[in-house]
Amino acid sequence: LAKGLATGDLLSGGRLTVGIGVGGRHEDYRAVGADPATQTRRAMAERVAVMKRVWAGEKVTESVLPVGPPPVQTGGPPLQIGTIGPKTIRDAAAWADGVAGTTLDLDLTRQAELFDIARTAWAEAGKPKPHLATSFWFALGKPEEARAQVHRHLRRYMNWIPAEYVDAMAPTTGWAGSEEELIEVLGRFEDIGTDEVHLIPTSADIDQLRRVAEVAKVFA
Repeated sequence: LAKGLATGDLLSGGRLTVGIGVGGRHEDYRAVGADPATQTRRAMAERVAVMKRVWAGEKVTESVLPVGPPPVQTGGPPLQIGTIGPKTIRDAAAWADGVAGTTLDLDLTRQAELFDIARTAWAEAGKPKPHLATSFWFALGKPEEARAQVHRHLRRYMNWIPAEYVDAMAPTTGWAGSEEELIEVLGRFEDIGTDEVHLIPTSADIDQLRRVAEVAKVFA
């Protein structure tokens, strides 16, 4: 992974940022032959420590030369902890550069609390303030049609969860509405100190991306 990310950093000219998390499913670990018992915050931190040694040019194997290529960014690409849990955020302050969370129901009060936890944890670790990012699913259009689009996407994406559970959460998960309403929502995230919002499409319609790109220009 360290080699692959360093290669990505090289190919992008030092523009790579990486989100890292323990994940929410054992199936992801089994799919790559990893032990679900290592699905812990401690194991994640240990892996990150090894990657940072690789990026620093240390020899972590018996090879003649260190693992390469060296990343463009000093110390390797910035790492953001992918989580919505306060404990994980506090633990990650030791190695992460920021938070890349997600919000299912766009609860800004909850998001602001998590950001405050991150700011405090980074300050206690003697580090610069963290980069604060979050994400949510979106659909642009008339309310009923856009909400139905999100619902269809959740049925596909969350296919490991019983359909009745997905149906129950669909009315309040993600965001659906017009460009004007999205600008208002993003403005509220800006008010709580969000540095970056990742808008996750729920349709293969490229026009949805074009329209949301125009919305983003408001905050450029």
